[in-house]
Amino acid sequence: MRLTFLCVLFLVLSALPVQPAAALEGHFQADGLDLVLSLDDGRVFRGQSLSGATLVLGTADRDTEIRIDGVVHEGQVRGVRATFFRMSVRDRETGADKDLCEPDPDGERVAFAYPDGAGGFALTCTSGAEGKCILFGYFPWQADPAIPMRDLHRACTHMLRADYGGDDRPSTRNGTAVNVYDRFGIQHPDHAPGMAFEAAWGPDGAVCVAHPRIADNVSLEELTRRYPGLQGRVGPQACSEPRMRADPRALLFNESMLTWRGAR
Repeated sequence: MRLTFLCVLFLVLSALPVQPAAALEGHFQADGLDLVLSLDDGRVFRGQSLSGATLVLGTADRDTEIRIDGVVHEGQVRGVRATFFRMSVRDRETGADKDLCEPDPDGERVAFAYPDGAGGFALTCTSGAEGKCILFGYFPWQADPAIPMRDLHRACTHMLRADYGGDDRPSTRNGTAVNVYDRFGIQHPDHAPGMAFEAAWGPDGAVCVAHPRIADNVSLEELTRRYPGLQGRVGPQACSEPRMRADPRALLFNESMLTWRGAR
Protein backbone atom coordinates (compact mmCIF):
# COMPACT_ATOMS: atom_id res chain seq x y z
CA MET A 1 0.00 0.00 0.00
CA ARG A 2 1.01 3.63 -0.43
CA LEU A 3 -0.23 6.86 1.11
CA THR A 4 0.98 10.05 -0.55
CA PHE A 5 1.12 13.24 1.47
CA LEU A 6 0.72 16.35 -0.63
CA CYS A 7 -0.44 18.57 2.20
CA VAL A 8 0.37 17.37 5.69
CA LEU A 9 -0.67 18.85 8.99
CA PHE A 10 0.62 17.37 12.21
CA LEU A 11 -0.29 16.91 15.82
CA VAL A 12 2.65 16.60 18.17
CA LEU A 13 1.91 14.47 21.19
CA SER A 14 3.76 13.96 24.45
CA ALA A 15 6.82 12.52 22.72
CA LEU A 16 8.00 16.02 21.77
CA PRO A 17 9.01 18.77 24.21
CA VAL A 18 6.03 21.00 24.94
CA GLN A 19 6.32 24.52 23.55
CA PRO A 20 3.74 27.25 22.86
CA ALA A 21 1.46 26.27 20.00
CA ALA A 22 3.02 28.77 17.56
CA ALA A 23 6.42 27.10 18.02
CA LEU A 24 5.03 23.78 16.80
CA GLU A 25 4.49 24.94 13.24
CA GLY A 26 6.64 23.11 10.71
CA HIS A 27 6.58 20.34 8.17
CA PHE A 28 7.40 16.70 7.57
CA GLN A 29 9.63 15.60 4.72
CA ALA A 30 11.45 12.48 3.58
CA ASP A 31 15.24 12.58 3.69
CA GLY A 32 15.96 9.48 1.64
CA LEU A 33 14.04 6.80 3.54
CA ASP A 34 14.10 8.82 6.74
CA LEU A 35 11.07 10.78 7.96
CA VAL A 36 12.03 14.19 9.36
CA LEU A 37 9.95 16.80 11.19
CA SER A 38 11.43 20.31 10.92
CA LEU A 39 9.87 22.96 13.14
CA ASP A 40 9.95 26.63 12.24
CA ASP A 41 11.97 27.36 15.38
CA GLY A 42 14.86 25.32 13.96
CA ARG A 43 14.34 22.09 15.87
CA VAL A 44 14.49 18.85 13.91
CA PHE A 45 13.00 15.52 14.99
CA ARG A 46 13.58 12.13 13.43
CA GLY A 47 13.73 8.48 14.42
CA GLN A 48 12.59 7.59 17.94
CA SER A 49 11.87 11.23 18.78
CA LEU A 50 8.86 11.05 16.40
CA SER A 51 7.17 8.32 18.46
CA GLY A 52 3.75 9.55 19.46
CA ALA A 53 3.42 12.02 16.58
CA THR A 54 0.34 11.89 14.39
CA LEU A 55 0.31 12.66 10.68
CA VAL A 56 -2.95 14.10 9.42
CA LEU A 57 -3.63 13.58 5.75
CA GLY A 58 -6.20 16.08 4.55
CA THR A 59 -8.37 15.13 1.58
CA ALA A 60 -11.44 16.71 0.02
CA ASP A 61 -13.91 14.75 2.13
CA ARG A 62 -12.03 13.59 5.21
CA ASP A 63 -8.83 13.58 7.23
CA THR A 64 -6.86 10.42 7.93
CA GLU A 65 -4.87 10.21 11.15
CA ILE A 66 -1.76 8.05 11.12
CA ARG A 67 0.07 7.64 14.41
CA ILE A 68 3.77 6.83 14.68
CA ASP A 69 3.82 4.18 17.39
CA GLY A 70 7.56 3.58 17.47
CA VAL A 71 10.73 2.72 15.59
CA VAL A 72 11.39 -0.88 14.52
CA HIS A 73 14.82 -0.34 13.02
CA GLU A 74 17.19 2.43 11.91
CA GLY A 75 19.93 1.83 9.39
CA GLN A 76 20.76 2.23 5.71
CA VAL A 77 19.40 0.86 2.45
CA ARG A 78 22.06 0.94 -0.28
CA GLY A 79 23.78 3.91 1.31
CA VAL A 80 20.55 5.81 2.02
CA ARG A 81 19.56 6.51 5.62
CA ALA A 82 16.36 4.69 6.54
CA THR A 83 14.01 4.53 9.52
CA PHE A 84 11.33 1.86 9.77
CA PHE A 85 8.28 2.60 11.91
CA ARG A 86 5.32 0.88 13.47
CA MET A 87 2.29 2.96 12.49
CA SER A 88 -1.43 2.78 13.09
CA VAL A 89 -4.40 4.44 11.47
CA ARG A 90 -7.58 5.58 13.23
CA ASP A 91 -10.97 4.37 11.99
CA ARG A 92 -13.17 7.48 11.71
CA GLU A 93 -16.38 5.55 12.39
CA THR A 94 -15.30 3.50 15.40
CA GLY A 95 -12.40 5.56 16.69
CA ALA A 96 -10.34 2.36 16.97
CA ASP A 97 -6.72 2.19 15.89
CA LYS A 98 -5.49 -0.55 13.56
CA ASP A 99 -2.09 -1.35 12.10
CA LEU A 100 -1.26 0.59 8.96
CA CYS A 101 0.65 -2.32 7.43
CA GLU A 102 0.07 -6.01 6.89
CA PRO A 103 2.78 -8.42 8.12
CA ASP A 104 5.82 -8.71 5.87
CA PRO A 105 7.67 -12.03 5.27
CA ASP A 106 9.37 -11.61 8.66
CA GLY A 107 6.03 -11.09 10.40
CA GLU A 108 6.72 -7.39 11.03
CA ARG A 109 4.22 -4.61 10.35
CA VAL A 110 6.62 -1.93 9.16
CA ALA A 111 6.22 1.37 7.30
CA PHE A 112 8.70 3.87 5.95
CA ALA A 113 8.65 7.19 4.12
CA TYR A 114 10.23 8.10 0.79
CA PRO A 115 10.21 11.19 -1.48
CA ASP A 116 7.37 11.20 -3.98
CA GLY A 117 9.34 13.17 -6.58
CA ALA A 118 6.88 16.08 -6.46
CA GLY A 119 8.01 17.87 -3.33
CA GLY A 120 6.06 15.71 -0.91
CA PHE A 121 6.51 12.25 0.48
CA ALA A 122 4.73 8.92 0.56
CA LEU A 123 4.39 6.16 3.13
CA THR A 124 4.62 2.54 2.12
CA CYS A 125 4.91 -0.83 3.83
CA THR A 126 7.60 -3.50 3.69
CA SER A 127 4.83 -6.04 3.07
CA GLY A 128 3.82 -4.55 -0.30
CA ALA A 129 5.40 -4.77 -3.74
CA GLU A 130 6.09 -1.04 -3.89
CA GLY A 131 7.98 -1.03 -0.60
CA LYS A 132 9.89 -4.23 -1.40
CA CYS A 133 11.08 -2.77 -4.70
CA ILE A 134 12.41 0.33 -2.95
CA LEU A 135 14.29 -1.90 -0.52
CA PHE A 136 15.79 -3.74 -3.52
CA GLY A 137 17.39 -0.40 -4.42
CA TYR A 138 14.95 0.85 -7.07
CA PHE A 139 14.44 4.43 -5.85
CA PRO A 140 11.70 6.02 -8.03
CA TRP A 141 12.49 9.56 -6.87
CA GLN A 142 16.10 9.46 -8.09
CA ALA A 143 16.95 11.04 -11.43
CA ASP A 144 19.89 9.30 -13.08
CA PRO A 145 20.44 9.58 -16.85
CA ALA A 146 22.23 6.22 -16.83
CA ILE A 147 19.66 4.28 -14.81
CA PRO A 148 15.89 4.75 -15.33
CA MET A 149 15.01 4.35 -11.66
CA ARG A 150 11.32 5.21 -11.96
CA ASP A 151 10.86 2.71 -14.79
CA LEU A 152 12.85 0.08 -12.87
CA HIS A 153 10.63 0.56 -9.84
CA ARG A 154 7.50 0.19 -11.97
CA ALA A 155 8.91 -2.92 -13.65
CA CYS A 156 9.79 -4.40 -10.27
CA THR A 157 6.31 -3.74 -8.89
CA HIS A 158 4.69 -5.50 -11.86
CA MET A 159 7.18 -8.36 -11.50
CA LEU A 160 6.55 -8.99 -7.81
CA ARG A 161 2.80 -9.05 -8.40
CA ALA A 162 3.11 -11.17 -11.58
CA ASP A 163 1.12 -8.41 -13.25
CA TYR A 164 2.20 -9.47 -16.73
CA GLY A 165 0.09 -6.95 -18.63
CA GLY A 166 0.82 -4.05 -16.30
CA ASP A 167 -2.94 -3.52 -15.97
CA ASP A 168 -3.32 -4.26 -12.26
CA ARG A 169 -4.26 -7.91 -12.72
CA PRO A 170 -1.80 -9.68 -10.41
CA SER A 171 -1.48 -13.45 -10.68
CA THR A 172 1.00 -14.35 -7.97
CA ARG A 173 0.28 -16.06 -4.68
CA ASN A 174 1.33 -14.79 -1.25
CA GLY A 175 4.56 -16.36 -0.08
CA THR A 176 5.78 -17.32 -3.56
CA ALA A 177 9.56 -16.87 -3.83
CA VAL A 178 11.18 -15.16 -6.81
CA ASN A 179 14.76 -14.28 -7.71
CA VAL A 180 15.10 -10.77 -9.17
CA TYR A 181 17.97 -9.10 -10.99
CA ASP A 182 18.41 -6.33 -13.54
CA ARG A 183 20.63 -5.19 -16.40
CA PHE A 184 22.16 -2.36 -14.33
CA GLY A 185 23.73 -4.43 -11.55
CA ILE A 186 21.57 -3.09 -8.73
CA GLN A 187 20.38 -6.63 -8.12
CA HIS A 188 22.87 -9.19 -9.40
CA PRO A 189 22.02 -12.41 -11.31
CA ASP A 190 22.83 -14.96 -8.63
CA HIS A 191 20.81 -17.80 -10.08
CA ALA A 192 18.71 -19.67 -7.53
CA PRO A 193 18.79 -23.48 -7.40
CA GLY A 194 15.54 -25.05 -8.54
CA MET A 195 14.32 -21.90 -10.27
CA ALA A 196 14.00 -21.20 -13.99
CA PHE A 197 13.86 -17.97 -15.96
CA GLU A 198 10.29 -16.69 -15.76
CA ALA A 199 10.07 -13.32 -17.52
CA ALA A 200 11.68 -10.06 -18.56
CA TRP A 201 10.02 -6.85 -17.43
CA GLY A 202 9.66 -3.22 -18.47
CA PRO A 203 7.73 -0.35 -16.92
CA ASP A 204 4.46 -1.47 -18.55
CA GLY A 205 4.65 -5.14 -17.58
CA ALA A 206 6.26 -8.23 -19.02
CA VAL A 207 8.30 -7.98 -22.23
CA CYS A 208 8.18 -11.77 -22.55
CA VAL A 209 7.10 -14.72 -20.39
CA ALA A 210 8.87 -18.08 -20.39
CA HIS A 211 6.48 -19.66 -17.89
CA PRO A 212 3.71 -18.35 -15.62
CA ARG A 213 4.62 -18.12 -11.98
CA ILE A 214 1.39 -19.75 -10.79
CA ALA A 215 0.01 -21.95 -13.53
CA ASP A 216 -3.32 -22.30 -11.72
CA ASN A 217 -3.81 -18.53 -11.92
CA VAL A 218 -2.96 -17.92 -15.58
CA SER A 219 -1.55 -19.92 -18.51
CA LEU A 220 0.65 -18.84 -21.40
CA GLU A 221 -2.33 -19.26 -23.72
CA GLU A 222 -4.45 -17.01 -21.53
CA LEU A 223 -1.70 -14.40 -21.45
CA THR A 224 -1.46 -14.22 -25.24
CA ARG A 225 -5.23 -13.96 -25.56
CA ARG A 226 -5.36 -11.23 -22.95
CA TYR A 227 -2.30 -9.29 -24.13
CA PRO A 228 -1.72 -9.28 -27.92
CA GLY A 229 1.67 -7.62 -27.37
CA LEU A 230 2.93 -10.91 -25.93
CA GLN A 231 2.14 -12.83 -29.13
CA GLY A 232 5.31 -14.67 -30.14
CA ARG A 233 6.93 -13.77 -26.83
CA VAL A 234 5.82 -16.62 -24.58
CA GLY A 235 7.39 -19.96 -23.81
CA PRO A 236 11.04 -20.82 -23.08
CA GLN A 237 12.07 -20.79 -26.74
CA ALA A 238 10.78 -17.28 -27.37
CA CYS A 239 11.63 -15.91 -23.92
CA SER A 240 15.13 -16.47 -22.58
CA GLU A 241 17.51 -14.33 -20.62
CA PRO A 242 20.19 -14.11 -23.38
CA ARG A 243 17.58 -13.01 -25.91
CA MET A 244 16.12 -10.44 -23.55
CA ARG A 245 19.55 -9.06 -22.64
CA ALA A 246 19.65 -7.87 -26.27
CA ASP A 247 16.24 -6.16 -25.98
CA PRO A 248 16.55 -2.66 -24.46
CA ARG A 249 12.93 -2.75 -23.31
CA ALA A 250 13.80 -5.46 -20.79
CA LEU A 251 15.04 -3.70 -17.65
CA LEU A 252 14.44 -6.41 -15.08
CA PHE A 253 14.50 -10.20 -15.04
CA ASN A 254 13.29 -12.85 -12.64
CA GLU A 255 13.38 -16.55 -11.93
CA SER A 256 10.74 -18.62 -10.19
CA MET A 257 9.86 -22.25 -9.59
CA LEU A 258 8.20 -24.10 -12.44
CA THR A 259 4.62 -24.96 -11.50
CA TRP A 260 1.87 -27.02 -13.09
CA ARG A 261 -1.85 -26.64 -12.87
CA GLY A 262 -3.14 -28.23 -9.71
CA ALA A 263 0.25 -28.04 -7.95
CA ARG A 264 0.25 -26.74 -4.42
